Amino acid sequence: MSFPSGSTARVLAGCWMATGALTASAQLPLSIEELLVSERTLQLQSAVSYSNSQTLVPIPVNPGLSSAAPAFNRRQTRVTSTTSRLRYGVRPDLEINVSAVHARAEWRQPGLAGGADQYRLALGASWLVSAENRTPAVLLTAGVDVLESSWLDPDAKYHGKTGRVGATLYRSIDPLVLSLAAGYEVRGARDIAGGRLQPGNLFFLQPQVNFAVNYRVTLTGGVSVQIREREKVNDATFSLREHGTALNLGLGVLAGEHSTVFVDTRIGTSGDESAQLVLEWLYRF
Repeated sequence: MSFPSGSTARVLAGCWMATGALTASAQLPLSIEELLVSERTLQLQSAVSYSNSQTLVPIPVNPGLSSAAPAFNRRQTRVTSTTSRLRYGVRPDLEINVSAVHARAEWRQPGLAGGADQYRLALGASWLVSAENRTPAVLLTAGVDVLESSWLDPDAKYHGKTGRVGATLYRSIDPLVLSLAAGYEVRGARDIAGGRLQPGNLFFLQPQVNFAVNYRVTLTGGVSVQIREREKVNDATFSLREHGTALNLGLGVLAGEHSTVFVDTRIGTSGDESAQLVLEWLYRF
C-alpha cells in the first residue's frame, strides 16, 4: 500500500480536529456527585457523533501566471464517530475504564473524493484528588491506546503509541455547576506505508456551565479550544499547526432511574466552518 497523495494526506490530517472532542474528553457530568462512578458500580457510556466541516483549499497556479488571482476550491469533510466506554468504581475516589472508538471520514472537493476509517481501544483511569469544599473539586484523568489504526495506513496496527492526561475543576453554585477541563494528548511516531509518521500532539481547553432547570433537565453551555501541532512524514511537514474554537450548547435529561441522555451541539467559531452533533447515553447498572 502506498502513502496517500499530498492532498489526501492533508484531508486526513484535518480529520483529527473533527474527532478531537470525542478523543480528548467525554460529556462533563451534570452534577458534582457524578464525577466518578460509585464504588463497585459499573456504568456504560455510549455516544454517536456527526460532524461536517468546509474548508477553502488553494488551487495550484501555473508558475508562468504569476499575476493570476489566487483561486480556491471548497472541500467538505464529514466524520461519523461511535464511542463505547465501560466505567467501574474501584474506590470512592478512583475509577477505571475501557473505551472503543470507531470513526469514518469522507471528503469531497473538485477532483478529489474518498474515505477512510480509524479505530482505537483505550484503557484509562480517573482519580478524584480533592472533593469540593472551600476549593473546587479536582479530577485527574489518564489513558493510553492499547490498540489503534491510522487514517493514513488502515492496514497498520499500533500499540501504546498514544497517551493522554487531563484535569477538570468543578464548583457547584446551586443551580449551577461550573467546570473547566483541560487535556493533552501525546501521539508517538509510527511507521506507515511509505515512511515514518509523527502525528501532531493535541491540546484542548473547555470551560462549561451546567444549569439545572429541575431534577430531570439540565442545560449546558460553554466554549472549547483545540490546538493540534504540525504533523510530519519522514521529517517533512505535511500538515501545519492548526487551532479551532467552538461554541458548545447542550441538554442533559434524566431518562430513568439508571439512564441519562445528552444532546450536545458544537459550532465552530474559528478555523474551518464546522458543526458537530453528539448524542450520548449513560446507563448505571
